[in-house]
Amino acid sequence: MLLYLDSCCFNRPFDDLSQIRVRLEAEAVEWILEESRSGRFTIVTSDYLSLELLRNPDPAKRAGSLAMIGYAGLHVTVCESVARRAAEFESILIRGFDALHVAAAEAAGCDYLVTTDDGLLKKSQRHSSQLMVSVLNPIDIISLP
Repeated sequence: MLLYLDSCCFNRPFDDLSQIRVRLEAEAVEWILEESRSGRFTIVTSDYLSLELLRNPDPAKRAGSLAMIGYAGLHVTVCESVARRAAEFESILIRGFDALHVAAAEAAGCDYLVTTDDGLLKKSQRHSSQLMVSVLNPIDIISLP
């Protein structure tokens, strides 16, 4: 199963874990990464993800999240077709890096794009017929067969 984790997921383990939802999502992300080592999942990353993670102003969070992308088994490079597809998402209000992540996940043939971003989750549910990848929260991945 191919999973594209967006930057929110890679940053989640470094967020304030005092809130139960944040802690559960962080644990789910760590579980997904561990399961990728056993071959259950293949983690997909992209140049867009790397660029977004590099923009994190906190050096410790930036280093930690960049280290976690080492779990990736597949990488999508910058290409015109991904940029064109991302531009198509403007009409459904998926913009910026979110649009690039969805387009990269589609280009890689991912089964799921995984995010903790409630806005992206709502938009993707509302416009699921226009996306070629399903968008889920990391906690939802745990319950998949």
